[in-house]
Amino acid sequence: MAQLLVAENLNKFYHRHQPDEVTALRNISMQISHGEIVALTGPSGSGKTTLLSLLGCMSRPTSGSIRLSDLTVSKLPERFLAQIRREKFGFVFQQYNLLRDVNVIENVMLPLYPSSQSFAEMKKSATAVLERFELAGMMGKKVNQLSGGEQQRVAIARALIANPEIIIADEPTAHLDSELSRHLLQILAELHSDGRTIIIATHDPSIYNSPLIQRRVNLRHGQITEDTTK
Repeated sequence: MAQLLVAENLNKFYHRHQPDEVTALRNISMQISHGEIVALTGPSGSGKTTLLSLLGCMSRPTSGSIRLSDLTVSKLPERFLAQIRREKFGFVFQQYNLLRDVNVIENVMLPLYPSSQSFAEMKKSATAVLERFELAGMMGKKVNQLSGGEQQRVAIARALIANPEIIIADEPTAHLDSELSRHLLQILAELHSDGRTIIIATHDPSIYNSPLIQRRVNLRHGQITEDTTK
């Protein structure tokens, strides 16, 4: 498979050259192919979320490079990174990051702003993706009226609104019971069948041991200790 994301010699330090300097990642090199499902695993503080953030163009490495297809993205100005995030990535966060006092359809439409589309076009796109996840009847509800499983589906719908090539998920089952975790795996399987690349940071064995996961990259103390393809 063709390489979609290529990371070379990534280092990430916080509070650089200060007494409280923290080494989050050290000398990380890896490649992710088109259509691959990769689980980033490791204990809390191992660097999973930091690596996910770098791969998703949400933050920059202290040194090293990240290439997305043929474009080196790690040194691009923020205005270009913002466009790349909107067009290429869909994000599902551990806390969902939904606006609790805003209704469902408006939450799902948020990644489309700013947009050349009309409001009617954006609403049509949001309605279609909500229908896919059986949420059309909840479009007018506020997020704080939804169950945890419903909020999860809204978060995934929002991640898909711009038809991204890559799904980034950070601990997506952290607040879910086993039944909802299985439901998430079903959704991920559907997304994979659509041809999407999926990168998940997780400490949940039901996720990284699932047959759906093609590859497991384990981190400890900011370094890759295992990179296994199933």
